[in-house]
Amino acid sequence: MARQNPWTLVPAAEYEAFMGAAGTDETGPLATLFARVYLARRPRRLAVLGVATGNGLEHVRVRETGRTVGVDVNLSYLAVTRQRHMRLGPSLQLVCGDLEKVELDEDGFDLVHAALVLEYVDVRVAVPRIARWLAPGGALSVVLHLPGPGLSPSAWPHPAVQALAGAMRLVPPEELRALCAAAGLAERRAFVVPLPTGRRLFAALYERPLSNGAGGEPGPG
Repeated sequence: MARQNPWTLVPAAEYEAFMGAAGTDETGPLATLFARVYLARRPRRLAVLGVATGNGLEHVRVRETGRTVGVDVNLSYLAVTRQRHMRLGPSLQLVCGDLEKVELDEDGFDLVHAALVLEYVDVRVAVPRIARWLAPGGALSVVLHLPGPGLSPSAWPHPAVQALAGAMRLVPPEELRALCAAAGLAERRAFVVPLPTGRRLFAALYERPLSNGAGGEPGPG
């Protein structure tokens, strides 16, 4: 019998409390990072992996982005996302599924954003799959936790959140970089984001070359 993904057991309200000011205080910084890469790339087709309750989607412009796909394993999170971002209308497609198994369109996206989700999957499986979803010239935007101080899920009072600690594995940036290179994605930028809580995030952009081999540099982001 397959083990249940612990993320499916965390209520939306508890997830948002953990990520908010009383917890890790990462909601704001993550929305800012998404806005930065979104406005730099201005994708026509966007995929957000681990979309959760839709943090950051307020920055999506329907006139520029005709298709947005949000993927998450927790169906209740997707219900919240749909309710909060009704303005996106039919341009927003929500998919409940595991990142290692969900099927998205090959060559189907100009930007794929994955923030704090690769820590909960097998990156050796996930990265090659994501690379196939990128259109020529498309980019993968990643945010990872770095080792260091900060609130761990194991210290949170809700037992469902505590269970996440056992499922989490920090992904070293050099491992991600090697996997992306093997999948044909070139690193275009990478930087560390220090948070007031003492935690640090690693943010990076990996681009699939154009068909003619001339990968274009993105704008500032």
